[in-house]
Amino acid sequence: MADTIEVLDLIYEAAFVPERWLEVLDVMARGADAHGTALFNATATATRALASTSLEDLAQKMIGEGWIARNTRASRLMTIEHDGFIDESEYFSEEDYETMPIFTEVMKPLGYGFGTSTRICTPSEDQIIFAVEKKKASGPVTPDAISYLNQLRPHLARAAMMSSRLAFERVNAAIEALQISGLPSAVLRSDGRVLAVNPLLERMAPQVTTAAHGRIRFRHAKANTLLAETLEQLRVLGSQASKSFPLPMYEDNPAAIVHFVPIEGTARDIFSNVAAFLIVTPIDRQRIPATETIQGLFDLTPGEAKVARRLVTGSTIDAVAAQLTISRETVRSHVKAILAKSGMSRQADFVAAIASIRTIER
Repeated sequence: MADTIEVLDLIYEAAFVPERWLEVLDVMARGADAHGTALFNATATATRALASTSLEDLAQKMIGEGWIARNTRASRLMTIEHDGFIDESEYFSEEDYETMPIFTEVMKPLGYGFGTSTRICTPSEDQIIFAVEKKKASGPVTPDAISYLNQLRPHLARAAMMSSRLAFERVNAAIEALQISGLPSAVLRSDGRVLAVNPLLERMAPQVTTAAHGRIRFRHAKANTLLAETLEQLRVLGSQASKSFPLPMYEDNPAAIVHFVPIEGTARDIFSNVAAFLIVTPIDRQRIPATETIQGLFDLTPGEAKVARRLVTGSTIDAVAAQLTISRETVRSHVKAILAKSGMSRQADFVAAIASIRTIER
């Protein structure tokens, strides 16, 4: 067993250097004579977890096969009010072990038995779980193991809260950087709640607002539907759930493009539940580049460039056809060519890219 002072030093170092949490998890497992330790945010709807490399087989099944979303074992443990590590064998029977799918299809086939775990609530309302896993062949969790882990628990709690606070400060720094760049933006949790929002986005009310329960709401109903669908994709697909969608002009607010940019989960994100940036690019129709500039940027034909510029001003396919006196089919053909040449898959992405270009002021 590692020297207690050294272990405590490591725990507090992990609060500032999240990459050190893996070492903490390994030390916890060794001190409890266990196979490995997992750390995860039970509040997150998207996967936010970190585990000892020795638990790779368990992690693959839990995450790769979707068991983390239907983990009845964790659901029961979350109902236990206890400020310390618990012996899970006191809350699950052998009958549970032989009948509950999380045990019969995941834990038992891999040789895992009952472990010990604790829940820590952070000021941001996240619930951080430390789960120390044992192989069934190595015997039950001992009172000495739980005593050892309970000595560490107050320090684990303080380090987790420090990590949570530092993660929040990093979120604010990111939002301020986007503010300096002139981009209205917000940082969202995996459940869609707003962690931080910059003043530029606040000024877009009532086109964009932060509504009840700290959630982003658009005046445009379709945009709300698209955001809800994207948050659900985030839960299922993780970092692949990026999306851009249009936001119509409302009152004095210009039309805009909304970008949903997922954030890859890391050790530092476990303590903040940061899931995505929501960045809004207003379309300034007075500063859209000239047709010739757009043509040169993407090697478009003159006809394609004319269509591209009108799309950026907010015109629909039908409106572009009428403005240029060409057929809808011709416009659609030009749009396909524009996307292919620009390397983009969606019209909204192309419009946003052009809208973000700022010509040199004279």
